[in-house]
Amino acid sequence: MFKFKNLFLLLSTLFLGFSSCSKDDDTTQTTDTISIEGKWQFTREGEITNNQEVLVDYQHTTGCTKDYIEFLSGNVIKDHYFDNPNCRETIDTGTWNKNNNSVVLTYPNQPNTNLEILELTNTTLKVKFVLAGVTNLVVFTRIQ
Repeated sequence: MFKFKNLFLLLSTLFLGFSSCSKDDDTTQTTDTISIEGKWQFTREGEITNNQEVLVDYQHTTGCTKDYIEFLSGNVIKDHYFDNPNCRETIDTGTWNKNNNSVVLTYPNQPNTNLEILELTNTTLKVKFVLAGVTNLVVFTRIQ
């Protein structure tokens, strides 16, 4: 009986010691575990200038539905804009391909746009891309 108690005590101590020394669970999800698919509303936009992010609120057309993009299954992307007279919707359709923290957007008759995902959570998508030598930033908020 004495050996059994000592063995139980030893095993319990080892179990508690190993579990208390284990790495704390990280609740931060990576870009690989959160889906980019869904509707994303334009929230902020800007540039990186002298290694500093300069972001301003995205200017939606007053009185119109807010602009958004959709990353759809089957790697289809749809950009929805409401910046023309009478708030009529303009939709640009293309394809997207995500690999780790990179997304390549392809639209007909346009060069590919290479995005780098800086942040991807259940509610926020922040990307950067270079256009005409300028590093641009766009922040989206998930709406579906």
